Amino acid sequence: MKLSFSENLVRYRKRAGLTQQQLAQKLSITPQAVSKWEKGSYPDCELLPKLSQILDVSLDVLFGLKDEEGKVSLNTAVLGELDKLGESEKGKRAMELFYTMLCAFGKGTSPEHASLPESFTRETYAQLRTDYELAIARLNQDMQYLCFMRIPENGINSYFSIEPRLLELFSLLSDKNAMLVISYAETLSRNNILTKECISKELSLPFDTVSAIVDRCEKLGIMWQLTANTGGETFPIYGYVHNVPLVGILTLAKSLVNYISFPDPDIDTWKTAPFRIQPQDTE
Repeated sequence: MKLSFSENLVRYRKRAGLTQQQLAQKLSITPQAVSKWEKGSYPDCELLPKLSQILDVSLDVLFGLKDEEGKVSLNTAVLGELDKLGESEKGKRAMELFYTMLCAFGKGTSPEHASLPESFTRETYAQLRTDYELAIARLNQDMQYLCFMRIPENGINSYFSIEPRLLELFSLLSDKNAMLVISYAETLSRNNILTKECISKELSLPFDTVSAIVDRCEKLGIMWQLTANTGGETFPIYGYVHNVPLVGILTLAKSLVNYISFPDPDIDTWKTAPFRIQPQDTE
């Protein structure tokens, strides 16, 4: 398990048989400074070489970049890599890292062939299909996404089931007007409250049509209802959930119906289907 600098400092100070005061004396600092380090702050950089020498541990290990056997902590490296980036750059780097990880499932992939290209001449996807994982990533800059799925031992159908709410969702999404309502709601800012009347007016749809769609969305948890009280009357108002799985379903569906023709890489080693025959209950 990866430990933080403060946790490692406590660990290696105690291993060296030193109290906070004794360590402070060796570093010519106050015990309060050591105490602060062990609660989450960091020493000045000029103290680090001597601290490493006193505790007889490398700085890479002390900061959690490597374990005591000298192995690089990948989790720490990724955290450090993303932490130094701006908010707008983290997603781009995450896509690059995911592409490299996906390539690693292929045998003998060289580092130069595991770097996400900057541009594509056609719509390109990275695909992975094994007996244990499924993954798909759209790579083009105009719309990038990734989806990674571990296959349960008993198959995905041990988790997935054909149930009424699922059928209701796909029935809803097969309605063009419902798709218009959902697409409109997805453009709204956070905590934006709606009425059926305003949706009807915005989309030029009959009120009764919008009302039925909103009611169905509420039952599925896509929208939620509140009651507004003006002092003289009450009326229902609605919030939109902005649900990540729903956006994912719509995005993946777009790729599915337009065909995924150009995978790179296309790692396809599966022998057992992700949906598996379930044992029959004989009782």
